[in-house]
Amino acid sequence: MSYSRPDETWGYEPREAAPPPEDPAWGGPAPSEPSRSPRRRGGRSVLPGRGRRKPAPGPGATGEIRSPSPTATGEVPVADGADDHTMPPPSPHLLHRLPPLAVTVVVSGGLILGAQMERPVYAAGVAVLQLAMLVLVTWTRKVSGWLITLVVGAGLALAADWVAADLSPVSMLPITILLALAFGAAVIGQLMRREHSGYTESLGFTMLMCVAVSGYTCYIALSRLNSAPPAMYSAVVAAGTAILAARAVDLVMPDPRINRQVTRGAFGVVIGTMCGTASAAYAGLVIEGPEPGHAAIGGLLVALIAVLADLACGYVSASRRIDGDGTAPAPVVNLAGPLLAFAITGPVVYLLSAYYIID
Repeated sequence: MSYSRPDETWGYEPREAAPPPEDPAWGGPAPSEPSRSPRRRGGRSVLPGRGRRKPAPGPGATGEIRSPSPTATGEVPVADGADDHTMPPPSPHLLHRLPPLAVTVVVSGGLILGAQMERPVYAAGVAVLQLAMLVLVTWTRKVSGWLITLVVGAGLALAADWVAADLSPVSMLPITILLALAFGAAVIGQLMRREHSGYTESLGFTMLMCVAVSGYTCYIALSRLNSAPPAMYSAVVAAGTAILAARAVDLVMPDPRINRQVTRGAFGVVIGTMCGTASAAYAGLVIEGPEPGHAAIGGLLVALIAVLADLACGYVSASRRIDGDGTAPAPVVNLAGPLLAFAITGPVVYLLSAYYIID
């Protein structure tokens, strides 16, 4: 009887390693495509894979983001809608900020020196300022029915200048009557438009331009009064100095802005008003006629109104840009500010010169 020793390693064999997964990413065989029976097209058999070719996927179909390729000039094109018109605009170039300074000096000197010339010559010069202000401010806002604004404003300018230069005695009553007639003509003109969209805004803007045009006419009337021209000189000096100082401060300190949508500094408004008041007080000392105290108080009002009117053109341009209607060129907006400022201060200068500064 034979005896065999039992296998003592039974049950203690090492485990076998797991087989690799059937996945091409791990080196396994690629899964075979299911066989497809050939299709018949028009009596002819078509093998699988020999049909129509699939179109190449377009850009962005695979989920990848491609940056725009530069053009021949090296500039990268901007995608549509990237320019948001509601964002704050950049500060204008230095060359666009210098012309308003020159215009302010020319207008101030022209209103003072022109008052010593013949009345027809002075009236012609004022008419040029009226038409320039009317065109530039209308271009800055560009309301619907702007042609009516230009026609009514130009007609009022010519009629009011003729009345102020030739009619005797000097009075603001005829100019006020012409202004009321211009309001009526503006209403009739707006009602005759085929499209009445923006009727209220266009009518209000036309009336504002009529008041501004009449403001320049006040300088012609003041030049004909006996004791008013010296007071007018101090008021014009206050307005011109305030605008010059405010614009000059904006060149040096453009920030912080008075509003994030308006490219004007906050310090310029305050410093310009102070400089205008001081210049009016000094003019009261130098020019014979107005008292320094009255000239300083009157100069404060004139300087404040002039600076705010100059600033208003920036807000007008910003409102047009935010509405999505574009904006006028920067030189147009900057030149319209001083011209509008002298126009709005005209009635104030007349009242102060005729009834307050001169006792």
